[in-house]
Amino acid sequence: MTIQQDAPEARREFPGAGERDDALLRHVVSTGSVWFAAAAVTAAVGTTGLLASGWRPGDLPALAAVAWWAGAALVVLGSFGLAWAGCPVVTDAPGSAAARKSLSIRAGLVAFLAGMVVSALAVLLG
Repeated sequence: MTIQQDAPEARREFPGAGERDDALLRHVVSTGSVWFAAAAVTAAVGTTGLLASGWRPGDLPALAAVAWWAGAALVVLGSFGLAWAGCPVVTDAPGSAAARKSLSIRAGLVAFLAGMVVSALAVLLG
């Protein structure tokens, strides 16, 4: 009686990826998911606090309102970048997909944080 083990290819989450690329993609996707969840909670807590206190974007002067909405747009753009990085769909070669998703995490974090800072400054200085 012989025991057959599963082929290494069958254990990979991303078909066509080598063992190293599969591990890297799994890491990048899970990291993107964690960053997206953290960003969603951060944005929700900040916005909920402002709205619960009775503040509205319309209360800001015109220039501060434009800055707040621009910051909000950056936050949304950054959130989309983080969401895409956490999405397990890979449409490119595994090595370049990991690099693109990693870049998406970095760009998403920069856009998200910049948007939060711009929006916070608009509220504080407006």
